[in-house]
Amino acid sequence: MSKMQARISLLAWLICISLAAQVPDHDRVWREFVDWAKAQTAPNSSLKDYRAKLIESGLAPAEADERLALIPKLINENPKYRQEISTISFNHLYLAPEQDRFTLEPNAFLVTTIKDLKPGRALDVAMGQGRNAVYLATKGWDVTGFDLAEDGMRVAESNAAKAGVHIKTVKASFDDFDYGKELWDLIYFVYTDAPTADAKYVARLQAALKPGGLLLLDRPYRSLTNPEPGWRETEEDKVNAHLKAWGGMQIVFYEDTTGYGDWRQTGAPRLEQKLRIVRVLARKL
Repeated sequence: MSKMQARISLLAWLICISLAAQVPDHDRVWREFVDWAKAQTAPNSSLKDYRAKLIESGLAPAEADERLALIPKLINENPKYRQEISTISFNHLYLAPEQDRFTLEPNAFLVTTIKDLKPGRALDVAMGQGRNAVYLATKGWDVTGFDLAEDGMRVAESNAAKAGVHIKTVKASFDDFDYGKELWDLIYFVYTDAPTADAKYVARLQAALKPGGLLLLDRPYRSLTNPEPGWRETEEDKVNAHLKAWGGMQIVFYEDTTGYGDWRQTGAPRLEQKLRIVRVLARKL
């Protein structure tokens, strides 16, 4: 190699090192953001607050803006990151002394469904603060609930103790939880993001139900006629998506309707904006 070639190679190597130093370490950027998010106590902390923190810590405004642009990209591209920040957000919400995001009353569809049922074993998927689990327990049901928000489950356990009942809580995701085989008389999904229109996931649920067991769903979906800004379309939003996925079961009740939700889904107050809501009740044959 000539001296000229050696100099060019060295220069190229130095340029590569320099460029690499300028590329943000995605994992480090994420961990620093997560540490900040966990430490927040204000209910409405936002990326603007994080930007101010970054600048205060010594980053130039342009660098702070670069990080802020990277964080949503990381969330969208990495399910684990998305799950982690969602868990942090829900933990903050469930510990908030006053909140207007969701009702503390049990879900009306669930209440109507169990009214004339003999109590059995119920599984509350993504149980949150346990508004539904505690209600079922007071009606004699043996209730297990799972969630990733530990603080929410601690509130649920406290609410159960106040009501003089017992519920079992498990920290798990939709994918990780062991649903078992023929264990449950009722599995319910009330305002969760579980993949309830995915045939493989539904097959796991069917296997977990006892013969004659019930599967219940009540949650909002993207409007078919007037989509809300920012509400990303999914396969579950399609017409009759659940009827197709739950085809191996007896459909007891189905409606695709409009009404006020248990949870606020947009910037509008919960009881001021009607949503498209899908409710399904199916029985294992």
